[in-house]
Amino acid sequence: MMRKLVTLLLTLVASLTLNAQDKKYEEWYLKTKDSLNIFVKEIKGGKDTVIVVHGGFGANHDYLLDAIKGLESKFHFILYDQRGSLLSPAPKEKLTFQRNVNDLFELVTKLKLKKVKLLCHSMGTLVGMEFLKQHTDLVSNIVLTGAIIPKSDSSKSVFSEQLDKNISFLANRPEVVKLQQNYTDKATLTDKERTEYWRTQFAVANIYNISKWNLLKGGMIYYNPDAAVMAETVNWNYDYRENLNKTKTTVIQGQYDYLGFNAEIYQEQIKEFRNINLKIISNAGHNSWIDEPKLFKKYLTQGLTE
Repeated sequence: MMRKLVTLLLTLVASLTLNAQDKKYEEWYLKTKDSLNIFVKEIKGGKDTVIVVHGGFGANHDYLLDAIKGLESKFHFILYDQRGSLLSPAPKEKLTFQRNVNDLFELVTKLKLKKVKLLCHSMGTLVGMEFLKQHTDLVSNIVLTGAIIPKSDSSKSVFSEQLDKNISFLANRPEVVKLQQNYTDKATLTDKERTEYWRTQFAVANIYNISKWNLLKGGMIYYNPDAAVMAETVNWNYDYRENLNKTKTTVIQGQYDYLGFNAEIYQEQIKEFRNINLKIISNAGHNSWIDEPKLFKKYLTQGLTE
């Protein structure tokens, strides 16, 4: 009798747990006008909807789950894989920057949102800024992190020689060299060790505290390099500053973000645009929520709050 009672209680607890999870998480596919299936993940919590736009092009939404971890009760997060990414495959001829921006508009439309808050990372900030330009009335808050500069004359303005120098500096720090000495004999590495070595290299450009390399998600199978073709369809002669200045805009940059140390170019570009709120996190890199999670989430919460 006691054994049956325990079994009944365990079944009830498991059922309640599953029901709670079902209410909190939902995954579905958005059907685009050009017949692609865009993977969408909803994390249901607060009433304010925040759409999370990942980097790449060709990366995956999964790595940004850590950026919003702990804030699920405050906001209703919508994450999705952009076209050409792991869970939203697309043929090359359908991989254009404008279609990528259109997908975000279709997502907002299908969700029947009158206003949306955006959290955008890396190349996703370019998607977010272009979306803001085209649909200013739909955006109440935008948070850009690991952000592309808001004004550019050409692709060389964004991907300059200084960027390569920044990555070289990060890769040749003593702590990085010491870490990678563990993997010098490539011929004897196990499959797991080869993956670890790859991830330490991936970490070089994305986080400053290299000891946290194992917390870095993404890359490898989670990244489709073919989607990089979308960059070829971007108009790199742009200026988004006026649009950002008219919206509640927060920019969160790591001090050692490889796109620009100390956000020097960013600071120079927005010095006359007082409503763009730039936050620089010391001793942090491109994925600053890994280096300094508490401070990042503090700034993120402030940026998403009216």
